[in-house]
Amino acid sequence: SSGINAEYGIGVYHLATGHTENISVGFNNTNWEPQQWGEAWNSVLWAYNGWISLSVLLGEVKDPKMLPKIVGISMAIVTVLYVSAVTAYHVVLDIETMNSKSALASKMASKIIGPAGDYIFAIAVAVSTLGNAMCASLASSRFLQAGGAQEILPGCFALVNKRFKTPMFALLFVMVTATLFNLAGNVYSLINTASFTSFAFTSLCALGLIVLRRKEPDTPRPAKVSLFFPVVTIITGIYLFIVPWFTNTIMCGVWTGMTALGIPIFYVCVKGYARPSCLLSISGTITSFMGRILKSE
Repeated sequence: SSGINAEYGIGVYHLATGHTENISVGFNNTNWEPQQWGEAWNSVLWAYNGWISLSVLLGEVKDPKMLPKIVGISMAIVTVLYVSAVTAYHVVLDIETMNSKSALASKMASKIIGPAGDYIFAIAVAVSTLGNAMCASLASSRFLQAGGAQEILPGCFALVNKRFKTPMFALLFVMVTATLFNLAGNVYSLINTASFTSFAFTSLCALGLIVLRRKEPDTPRPAKVSLFFPVVTIITGIYLFIVPWFTNTIMCGVWTGMTALGIPIFYVCVKGYARPSCLLSISGTITSFMGRILKSE
């Protein structure tokens, strides 16, 4: 947040010194094609996706009833910070530079402060990225741990370190896969790919919430929200799932196919249909070995 405050300060200074040429064009040449808006929304919503981490960690919150309030307050703060940063970019940088999508914070600082600003903001962005990676790994590892504990995934994913009480194997798995994905392509391709699949499953989770609210209305719920939010989530998820097919059909087809592969794997490995007899033995051996290595149980 300190880096965003600095960006906002630079924007205010630039505007106060009479530089209005970049914002005087308004919304000229705006692209109104629904397909392009879908791709833009993928990137925008990805930046605000931190609320999912809070939901995953609900079991570790002392007062789960505080979750809706926590999400609401944090989203409001993040919205103000992000809108302030983007406004500062528009004030300082011309539209051609904005469309380049390349290190905008560093370019803005370099234009106002000089070459030193480029390095300062590059370091600030790197620190911010590291913090985001830590939060994401914290939440993602809990997904895998829950899967291992419920025997949906191999038992090694459920291993918890005896000293730190963290899912060590799940954390290592997230670290390795994230590194491989970063080596595979540019960040915008990764964001579009991850958004395409993650928002689809987020919509399915929201649909499940509505179904359970209807079928089991009297079930105790640590945190309860209005059905307005899951309905909006479902509509948004459907839009973000359908639109990318018009602009990047191959990518959508590949990742839909890879996701669909989970269906036969689920029935073979979890439900036990046609499951090889040696599979459980191999899984148990790996779990025992990793438990000793990672000092987990």
